[in-house]
Amino acid sequence: MWLHGPRGKGGTELIDLSRITALAEELMFQKEDLNCAGAVPLSSSQIAKLKVQGCSSSRWDLVKFTSESDLGLVVNCSFHGFVNVHLPSGLLASTAFENCEIEGPLTVRSTRNISAMTLFPGSTVEFCGSIRWDSAPGVMDAFMNAGVETGERQVPILPHFDHNDVAFLGSASGRAFIEECVLLRNSMREKLRGVIGSDAIISNCSCIHNSLILERGRVNNAAAVRGSILMSGSSASDGALIRSSVLQWNSSVDSFAIVESSIAGECAVVEKHGKLTDSFLGADSVLGEGEVTACVVGPLTGIHHQSLLIAAMWPGGLGNIGYGANVGSNHTSRLPDQEIKPGTGQFFGLSTSVKFPADFSRSPFTIIATGLTTLPQQVSFPFSLITLPHKRPQNVPDGWNRLIPGWMLSQNLYSVLRNSWKYRKRLRAVHTYVDTSVFSDEILLMVQDARERLEQNSCDTMPGTGKNFITEEDRVRGIEAYRKCIRSMELWKKYLAGSLNDSETGEMLDLLSHVRSSVISSRMKDFRRGDRIIDDYLAVRVSPEDDEFIKILEVFYNKTVNQLESTDDSSMMN
Repeated sequence: MWLHGPRGKGGTELIDLSRITALAEELMFQKEDLNCAGAVPLSSSQIAKLKVQGCSSSRWDLVKFTSESDLGLVVNCSFHGFVNVHLPSGLLASTAFENCEIEGPLTVRSTRNISAMTLFPGSTVEFCGSIRWDSAPGVMDAFMNAGVETGERQVPILPHFDHNDVAFLGSASGRAFIEECVLLRNSMREKLRGVIGSDAIISNCSCIHNSLILERGRVNNAAAVRGSILMSGSSASDGALIRSSVLQWNSSVDSFAIVESSIAGECAVVEKHGKLTDSFLGADSVLGEGEVTACVVGPLTGIHHQSLLIAAMWPGGLGNIGYGANVGSNHTSRLPDQEIKPGTGQFFGLSTSVKFPADFSRSPFTIIATGLTTLPQQVSFPFSLITLPHKRPQNVPDGWNRLIPGWMLSQNLYSVLRNSWKYRKRLRAVHTYVDTSVFSDEILLMVQDARERLEQNSCDTMPGTGKNFITEEDRVRGIEAYRKCIRSMELWKKYLAGSLNDSETGEMLDLLSHVRSSVISSRMKDFRRGDRIIDDYLAVRVSPEDDEFIKILEVFYNKTVNQLESTDDSSMMN
C-alpha cells in the first residue's frame, strides 16, 4: 500500500508499507517448522546419561529431545522450564538453558545462561554472559528525531525503513502517516521472538537482551546488544554498544562505537568510537570517530575524524564531512530546535562551522571550504564553492563569504566525475534503492534554474546566494559552466538514443575534448602544487596518467570518440 505516490528515483515523497510488510517476514519464524518441535520427553536411561555427563534440571519432564539427537554431545548443561532440542551434531556444553528451542546442528558452550531464545542450525554461541528474551525489542517502541533534535520531525523506527521512507515521514506531508506506521509496528512487535539465526556467531558478549540476531549475524566481543535487531549479515564487535536500534543487512558497528535509537542502513559502518543517536545512517555510509544525532543521512556518505552532524535532513547523501567540521549549530541558546538541509553530494571541509537554520538542498555537490563559518541561509547554486574572499567588495556585510557558482564544473571536474564512478564502485547495497546519479534530471533542473538566475540578475540582486556574494567574473564563468553541463547532458542523451545529427556530433566531440582536458587539468593542480612544496612528492605518488580513474576515463573517451567519428564518417559517405 502506497501512503503517497509511487516511489520515484531518489524521491522522498512516499512510503510503501506493503514493501515494509513483505520485508518484515524475515523477522518471523514458525515454531512448527522446527525439527525440535517434534521432540519427546526423555527416558529414565537418557536422563541418567545426561546426569553422568554433568547435566541437571529441576523438571526433567519439561526437557525434550528428538530421536535424531546425540545425547553424547550434551555436557555440563542445566535445563530450566520448557527446552526442546534437536542436536544430530554439534555441541551443547557448560551452559544454562531456560525455555529455549534448540535446532541443531549448532555449537553452544561456556555461556552463563540463554533464556527464551530460539537457536537455528549452524549458529555458534560461546563464552558469553546472559542472552535472554522477556519482551519485544525496545527498538519496536523507539523513535528517531529525524532532522530536528527537539522532536518536531520524530519518526517511529521500523526495521526495514530506508532513507527515503524516514525523510518522507519527517516532512510536513508525511506527518499524517505516522500513526499508521505505529499501528503497523505494533502488529509486528507482537509476532517477534528471541532468535539466534542460522549460521550466526555470538562470542564473548556480556549481554544480549531482547534482541534478534538473524542469519549470519555476528556479535564478537561487543559491550552489549540490548533491545535491538541485527539483520542478516550484520555485526557488532570490538566493544560496540547497540541499544534500541536496527543494524540492517551487512552493516557493522565496531571499535567501541555506539548506536542508540537509530537505524544503520544496509552495508553502513559505524566505527572508531563513532556515535549514532536518534538517526538514520544511509546504505554504504561510514561514520568513524564523528557524532551524528537527530539526522537522516542518505547513502554513501563519509563522516570522519571528530566531526559533528546534528539535526540534518540529508536523504540525498553522497556527501562528506571532514575533520573537525561542526555542522551542529542547532541551539539558539533558547532551544536546540534549528536544522539543516544539506545538498546531495555536499562536502563540508575541515573545521567548518555551519550556523543553523541552513538549506543547501538546491546546491548539490557544493563545497564549503576549510575553516569557513557560514551564517544562517538558503543557497541555491549547484556544483559551487563557498570560500573566504581574497577581497571583500564594498557594501558586502562582514561575515559573508564568496560564492563561486559552478566552480566544481569549471575547476574541479575530476572530483565530480570521479565521485560518480566512486559511488558505483563502492555501492554494495542490494535491498536498498540508491540513486548514484550526479547529473540526475532533478539536479539538471537545479542547474538550469541557477543558470537562468545568473543570466537575468546582477550580482547585487542575485536570488539564491544566501549570506554570500558573487563577483561579476564569477557570474559570467558560472553561466558558461552551467551551459556546458546542460548541453553536454542533452547531447549525451541524444547520443545514447542514436539521434545525433552531424553538427551535434561535432559539438559533442568538442565537449568531450573539453571534459577530458578539464579533468586532467584539475588533477594536475595537486601535482604541480605538491611538487613545489614537497621535494619527493612526485616520487612517491602515482602519476596522473596512471591514476585509476583517469585511465578509465581515457578508455571511455577513446571509445566514445571512435564511435562518434565512425558514425560521422558513415554519414558523410552516405
